[in-house]
Amino acid sequence: MIDTPRALSQLCSKMEKDTCIALDTEYIAIKQPEFTLAIVQVGLSTGEIHLIDALAFDDLNGLSSVLERQDIVKILHDAAPDLVLLSRASGATPKNIFDTRIAARLLGISSRNSLSGLVAHYCGVNISKKQQQSNWRRRPLSAAQIRYAKGDVLYLHRIRKALLSRAHSTSRMAWIEEDMSRFDDPSQYLEPSPTERVLKSPSTHGFKPQQRAVVAAVANWRFETALRTRTPLKKLMDDKEIIRLAKGRNKTPGAVRNACSSLPHRYIPQVANVVAKALDTPTPACPEAVITHPFPDKKQPQFRLLQAVVSRRALEYNIDAELLATSKTLQRLIQNPDKRDIPLLSGWRWEVVGQDLLRILQGESSVEITDGVLRVRPARA
Repeated sequence: MIDTPRALSQLCSKMEKDTCIALDTEYIAIKQPEFTLAIVQVGLSTGEIHLIDALAFDDLNGLSSVLERQDIVKILHDAAPDLVLLSRASGATPKNIFDTRIAARLLGISSRNSLSGLVAHYCGVNISKKQQQSNWRRRPLSAAQIRYAKGDVLYLHRIRKALLSRAHSTSRMAWIEEDMSRFDDPSQYLEPSPTERVLKSPSTHGFKPQQRAVVAAVANWRFETALRTRTPLKKLMDDKEIIRLAKGRNKTPGAVRNACSSLPHRYIPQVANVVAKALDTPTPACPEAVITHPFPDKKQPQFRLLQAVVSRRALEYNIDAELLATSKTLQRLIQNPDKRDIPLLSGWRWEVVGQDLLRILQGESSVEITDGVLRVRPARA
């Protein structure tokens, strides 16, 4: 177990000399306001496996240079949640990521895109996930935990090689490279503000500036208190109670008690004080309204039509329709067809289905069903 600065420095030196490393994380979620990184698994291309005890360090800044090296491939399975934890702990923006789950889905292996499924398929080994939800705060780790943690990186190098071989044989290497490059974007690792989700609620639409200030102040108080006391957010108060406080401008202990039935009594005076101060916030200093527009009912037929085209095209390419376009992406395209940042309007998605969807919206193509098969045709004059 890597649990001293010297040992971590020595491991980083080994990693920097490698061209490809496998990574995974284990975290603590039970009775926590947010995930806490507990273990980082590192698998070198030589077959060496090391476990970093993240709880033994104030931060993992020593990993930042390795994570940001463009000349070192980092292999993970279902990389996004692991990379958020690693980015938070190290301050790095990870580069050159290979996500075996994404690659498997792009190659049409959706029935085996779990790590255990890929390991069984490509390595002929059945791995157990029983230890996944075990107590990763415990020290020392049990022998079963150590075996499990090592197993999560042990096979990733072999799986990556097999997926790359298939990608080349099916001419989908460009697809994989395009989707992996999205991990290089620093915005992937920005954590949302504690107030953002609450202010996005339709229930806050029409709130006065000072009511939005109450939402922000109480949401921040909840988050900071949860971190300090290691209490899940909902054990303090849920989003609806925060909105209720702001809506009613509840600034007395009695009003707070009535509005927040889940709030522990010892916190009632604190919250009442937070609300009272927020209500005195000058209007220019209050948070801006977060405006979200629901997708209009009158555009539902367009949405259903494009959804059918995406489903048909996904069937032709033997991939999940959601990989081509999520419902949210299709709705964005319908409402903002000129927005070039929509994934459908560039890269392999444009070639596979995006250009057809745009032509349909512009009246340049039509959708027909011939012999029971949905097809996109040039619009008839």
